[in-house]
Amino acid sequence: MAERAAAPKWLPRQPKGAGDPSFALSIGAVARLAVAEDVARLIAHDPVARQARDPEGVHQARVATRRLRSHLGTFLPILRTAPTERLRDELRWLGRALGAVRDLDVLFLSLTDDFAVDAEADAGAPDGTELLALLDHERQAATARLITQMQTSRYRRLLADLGEQVASPPFRVAAGLPAEMFLDDALHIRFDALSLGILALPTEPVDTELHQIRILAKPTRYAAEMSAPILGPVCVRFAKRLSEFADELGTLNDASNAIAWLAFAANVDGCAEAAGWVAGREAVRMAGVRATWERKWAKVMTPARQMGWA
Repeated sequence: MAERAAAPKWLPRQPKGAGDPSFALSIGAVARLAVAEDVARLIAHDPVARQARDPEGVHQARVATRRLRSHLGTFLPILRTAPTERLRDELRWLGRALGAVRDLDVLFLSLTDDFAVDAEADAGAPDGTELLALLDHERQAATARLITQMQTSRYRRLLADLGEQVASPPFRVAAGLPAEMFLDDALHIRFDALSLGILALPTEPVDTELHQIRILAKPTRYAAEMSAPILGPVCVRFAKRLSEFADELGTLNDASNAIAWLAFAANVDGCAEAAGWVAGREAVRMAGVRATWERKWAKVMTPARQMGWA
């Protein structure tokens, strides 16, 4: 993450507007609310993820895990480092298991749609039965591993630690300071890191380089969404544009993951033709994102300039 030479704007100083409602919340109060929201999201979708019937359960649990890691990173300056980093490490552990299932869910839904649409259009799609059966077998295995992980004492400890994080956060003294300046500074730092990453890209970046940009865009988006109620309408627009930008790069990442899996599937008996056909469709999707991602980024820059960051 890029470092800024100036001292953080949220360090003690006179607030810029007595009576402004945005100053009613301390940094610590905002941090607690943000973490509580996604702990509740994770707990609410825990049983759905375990039942392995509705892909949305795994998706929402994964989103909660990612957002929690992002929030804890954003608020690290006001939290004691050791317990916060331990919690982020445990969330990364859970996120990997959720991600393994979610990536296969996304691929399965995409392939099912591809074969269904082309069958209805009589467009000559190959028989995808064997390919879908192979993918479903992998999904079931990944889901079984996830369920086993969610039955461990390690996972139960993680949920308990998240509850403790909400009930009694390991705050530093600075957590009592007004929220607005901290959030503006923290979000600016996230944006700086993302901007520098994009500036460092070559003229024609490869997919792995764009994936690294997406990794930077995700926590910037989460920080913007969390900050928007306090920083105001421009930040709302900034968060929306960032969401569209991250989703665009997400499409590229999903297609790249699909092509990697299809290369493996092509070596399985009965799957080669269907795997090659789907890989061609995924390549078209990737080409579309490569042609449009810069326009999505340009739309992010408009509210960023209005925020005074560019």
